[in-house]
Amino acid sequence: MTAELKNVTIVDADLSRGEHQQALVTMLDAYMRDPMEGGERPSERIKRDLVPGLRAHPACYVFLAYRGGSPVGFSICFLGFSTFNARPLINIHDIFVDSSVRGTGIGAMLLERIEVRARELNCCRITLEVRKDNHVARRLYRKVGFDQAAFGAERIPMEFWHKAL
Repeated sequence: MTAELKNVTIVDADLSRGEHQQALVTMLDAYMRDPMEGGERPSERIKRDLVPGLRAHPACYVFLAYRGGSPVGFSICFLGFSTFNARPLINIHDIFVDSSVRGTGIGAMLLERIEVRARELNCCRITLEVRKDNHVARRLYRKVGFDQAAFGAERIPMEFWHKAL
């Protein structure tokens, strides 16, 4: 373990605790301001509604990364279900490491903690979405075993689609 990682801890957030709530909102602010995510601060409504919304979600897992007692990253995951495997899965909806500490292994630590939780829950897989131009994140994900989803004997790649409401 590098000297930088000795001061890093990953915790399962308890969103009933004020310090975890504040850490998450602080990290969300940094995440949304990042140029890869659009570069805009979250609105007051988002800051106000984030924690109550996550607390109301029955299958939400939040992990916080701290270095020397200060928040430096987070991940928000949701439990889903694979009908083809008849087992749960975890989707990493958000994962972020502050730019001041990127490249130090904190992202890998968050991913490792998520994998531990997925195994505890007997999940069949972990899913995530990543921008095609986010080469740093893609390298990390590949390094820890992720790859683009492809199914069937022909290994046809899957795409992520959405419909805004």
